[in-house]
Amino acid sequence: MAAVNPAKTLQEETTCPICLEYFTDPVSLDCDHNFCRACITQCWEGSQTVSCPQSCCKAVLMALPPPSSRAMTDPALK
Repeated sequence: MAAVNPAKTLQEETTCPICLEYFTDPVSLDCDHNFCRACITQCWEGSQTVSCPQSCCKAVLMALPPPSSRAMTDPALK
């Protein structure tokens, strides 16, 4: 079994998959993928359908703009 690298896991969980930077004003979509609010807003700009940009997901979503990230606001995770 491969060893888990906690530093790498933390970096992956705090990095936006669109801009590849640490989250700025993070939001969590209904499918539980996280993005910077500006990144996901720009990604959805002009779109007829609102979907998750993660290639593994593509869930069609209803919320505009996305709600605040539960993971980033959960006091147990601070």
